[in-house]
Amino acid sequence: MISWEQALEMLGRVPSGVWVALAILNMMVTIGTWSTARQRMRRAGERSADPQLVSGPAKTKDTALTVASMIPAALFWAMVLAGSFHSLIAFGREVLGWRHGWEYLVPGTLDGVSVTFAFLAFRAVRKQKAPDRCNRVVWGAAVASATVNFAYEYTHSGHNLVAGGYLALLSLFGMVMFHEFLDQFEEGAAYIKRTNPRFGLRWLTWPTNTFCAAVAWHNHPPAEGTPATVLAAITNLNRVRALKRDAKEAAILGRHQRALAEAHRRSELASAQAGPLPTGDIELVPIAQADREPVATDSAEIAEFAGVVIGSHNAALPLATDGRADLASTEVRVPATAATLSQWVSAWMKMCADGDLVLGPLNDDVDSRTRYNLSAKHLRNIRNAATSGALRRRATELDVPLPAGYVDRPAANRINGHALAGGPT
Repeated sequence: MISWEQALEMLGRVPSGVWVALAILNMMVTIGTWSTARQRMRRAGERSADPQLVSGPAKTKDTALTVASMIPAALFWAMVLAGSFHSLIAFGREVLGWRHGWEYLVPGTLDGVSVTFAFLAFRAVRKQKAPDRCNRVVWGAAVASATVNFAYEYTHSGHNLVAGGYLALLSLFGMVMFHEFLDQFEEGAAYIKRTNPRFGLRWLTWPTNTFCAAVAWHNHPPAEGTPATVLAAITNLNRVRALKRDAKEAAILGRHQRALAEAHRRSELASAQAGPLPTGDIELVPIAQADREPVATDSAEIAEFAGVVIGSHNAALPLATDGRADLASTEVRVPATAATLSQWVSAWMKMCADGDLVLGPLNDDVDSRTRYNLSAKHLRNIRNAATSGALRRRATELDVPLPAGYVDRPAANRINGHALAGGPT
C-alpha cells in the first residue's frame, strides 16, 4: 500500500511546469463549463424531485452528462482540498507532534467533516428536507480548518499574512463551490420546507437588521404557510414593528384619556363642593335706549364671530351652525348684592383676560365649569350685563369699586393679544 509520503514523493518527480499547465488548463475548463455544470446540477434536482421525469436510456444519458459536466469542477475542488490537506497534515506533525498516521486525523476531522456533511446536505434536499443543519456543520468545520491553516502558515512563514490568508482561503473555496451546486440542486428540487430564512451574507452586510429579522421570525412568526425567505422575514419584521408602534400609541392615548377623565372628575367634584354662585340675588333690569344699540352691535359681532370661520384665498369654509349668540334684549340680569356683583366682575375680568370667551360662543358647559366653575348660561348673563354697561351702573349703585383695567366692551379686533383675520392691526 502506498503511503502519503510515497505518493508525495512520486508526485514530486513531476516537473513543476507540468503541474502549472495542468492547473491552468483545469481552471480554464472549469470556468468554461461552469454554467453547464450549474444547469446539469439543477436538472439533477428536478430528476430527484420527479423520478418519472426521465426514464430508460434517456436517464442514463442524462446522468452521464451530469457526471461529465462535474468533472472539471470536481478536479478543481480536489486541488483546493489537497492544498488544505497538505497544510493540515504538516500542522499535525510539527505542532501537535502526531506521527505514524495520527497526523491524518487533522484534515479528516476538519475538511473531512465538511465534505461528509456536504454530501449529507445533498441527500437532505433529495429527501425534500431543509439542509440547514448540515450547512452549519459544513461552515463550522470549514472555518475551523481555515483558522488552523492561517495560524500555522502565518507562524511558520515568518508572520506572512499573504501566506496565511492563502491557505485559509483554500478551506473556504471548496465550501463556496459546494454551496453553489447545492443551491442549484435545491432549486431544481423546487420544494424544500424551511422553518427559518437563509440570510447568508446579509449577516455581514447588515447584521443589526438581520438579527432583528431573525428574532422577530422566532418570537413573532408570520402566518402559517409563509415561505421562509429573506424577503418574507423583512416583511414580518416591518409588521412586528408596526404592531408595536400601534400598541405604544394606543397605550399613550389610553393614558391621556384616563388623565383627562380624572381631571374632569376632579373638576366636577370641585364644582359640586363649591356650589354654584348665588342666583337668588339676581334681578332683571331694563337697558337704557342709549345702550340698546351698542348691545345689538355686540350681539351681531358675537354672532358673526361664532358663525364665520376664517377663510383663505382659495375658498370660504361653511358657516358653523352650533354656536349660540347672545340676542339683543331690552332687559339683562344683574346682581342684587355687592358680594354677587364682585363675583361677576371677577368672572368678567377673567373672561377678558382669556379673550376667546369675550366674543366667542358660550355653549360648552364642561369647558365653562372647568375654567370658571360656572355654567355657560351664567357666563352669557355676565357678558350681557358687562357689555350693556348694566354691570358698571350696578357697581356704582352698590358702591362696589371696579378693578383697574375693567372695560365694558373689549376691543373686538383682538383676542388674547392676537389680531383677528381681516381686522385692523
